[in-house]
Amino acid sequence: MIQYLEIGKIVTTHGVNGEVKVYISADSPESLFRVKKVYLNSAATVGLDVVSHRKVKDMLLLKFDGIDSIEEAHGLIGKTLWADRSEIRKAKDSYFIVDLIGLEVVHATTGVHIGVIEDVLSGGVQDLYSVKLDTGETRLVPAVPAFIKKTSIEEGKVWIEPIKGLFDDAD
Repeated sequence: MIQYLEIGKIVTTHGVNGEVKVYISADSPESLFRVKKVYLNSAATVGLDVVSHRKVKDMLLLKFDGIDSIEEAHGLIGKTLWADRSEIRKAKDSYFIVDLIGLEVVHATTGVHIGVIEDVLSGGVQDLYSVKLDTGETRLVPAVPAFIKKTSIEEGKVWIEPIKGLFDDAD
């Protein structure tokens, strides 16, 4: 599993004391409130200590140790932020998208291989799993209990109960 996950991108400064506004990649700003250190690369070699955080609408305002002016904060605009997965709070029975990519998709009733999750698209109501079939075709599957019967990151599989017509070879 990837240890450091992308959590958002700094889009602008906020105020004159070095705060930055972050467009988040997480489900909610609150899921990032436990993060004490962010990194400016996925290798976690350049880090910033988080002094404070707060939510403004769907954005996250962060204040970093040593960044005390608008001029210092301005240099961070456009930077992608990464955090240790252990500091990111997630709901029970939820998964990090990066852990779902590449999982095998299996028919829940027959056990037949259907394809592989190649992407997770965030929809308005629910996420959609983009499943690449062995034929090269792609199908979108709503990530709801009616379709997704079981997910096991450890086993590397997602069991799906498709409706007729969703997968030609899985009906």
